[in-house]
Amino acid sequence: MKKLLLCLVIAASLTACQKSKEQLGLKEALVAKLQNDSDLKDYKIDPADMAECVYKEIAEGAPGMPGDPRRARYFEAYTKFVAVGSPGDADRAIKEYQDVFGDVKSATNAAMTVTDVIMTCMGTAIDARRPE
Repeated sequence: MKKLLLCLVIAASLTACQKSKEQLGLKEALVAKLQNDSDLKDYKIDPADMAECVYKEIAEGAPGMPGDPRRARYFEAYTKFVAVGSPGDADRAIKEYQDVFGDVKSATNAAMTVTDVIMTCMGTAIDARRPE
């Protein structure tokens, strides 16, 4: 019984470490992208808060559970999608991660989802700031 409990504790610890690494990479990329967003500055919305919202929305679609290798590639792909600087970079990222999403079309949709999620989170943050 003690061995089983020890195994569960170790598994939970490894899962927590994996989740932290996934979160950190994507959240850092999101904060970097959102840092100079004029709308966030106008509405005085913290880029870190926006990054958290966007991360949560993206994480809902992640495959498997923390520790699953597919999940790490999923977050790696989104981190790359967030960090692209040009249409050429975007095309390369989509082709690089098409296996994660099944095909090029699905990877393209995933990459475009980032903008949709940012807009949704921004709308939520703005609505939360308005007095009723």
